[in-house]
Amino acid sequence: MKKNVVFIALFCLALTSYGQSKLGLKFSPSISSNRVSLVDSLYDVESENSGFKFSLGLIYDHEITETYFLSTGLIFVPRQVSFQVTEEADQPSANYTKEPMEEYRLNYLQIPVTLKLYTNEVQPDARVFFQVGMAPEFKVFSEPVEEEYDLIEEFKAVDATIIFGGGVEYRAGINTTLFGGVTYQRGLGNVIKTETWGFQEELFIRNSLLSFDLGIKF
Repeated sequence: MKKNVVFIALFCLALTSYGQSKLGLKFSPSISSNRVSLVDSLYDVESENSGFKFSLGLIYDHEITETYFLSTGLIFVPRQVSFQVTEEADQPSANYTKEPMEEYRLNYLQIPVTLKLYTNEVQPDARVFFQVGMAPEFKVFSEPVEEEYDLIEEFKAVDATIIFGGGVEYRAGINTTLFGGVTYQRGLGNVIKTETWGFQEELFIRNSLLSFDLGIKF
């Protein structure tokens, strides 16, 4: 993990060494949720509570043309995995038995690689932008909320997500730009590496994140 962090830092520094660019800070109140998939005749797993989180980090926008920018950075992204297992008795008419809900905290370092597309000014010094791209994520921390939660033994070290978003930028000065927007991140991979329940098929849990972005660029 230390090697990954060093690589990320060197990558960001290399990008800032050429071309017209802006560095900034982003703060994002977020809603973390999960998408659960399981094919099993004895069990059903359902996603439970969404979690309110805060993402923050460094962003870097590199100008390709006046209206196209390559955007990347280094973002700390906390997420939540929350689900409940329902066990069905052998007889079809029998009642379901619900196990206690399990909840886990995960923290990632994310390197987004996205393209920002800008409109012309909609008002003086204000432009609308749309953003699309992908981001590898490197897990730096994971733990169950309660000690007795043990269905997931280990989470994968790397994940990836698709990013869709949009917002408005306002030029507040010669070298200062304020921005706000909304971003949806849809996880692509199964975050589970090892689970202890022993389902008939593999349990898939994928992350989703809806964030409200606020930031400043210099």
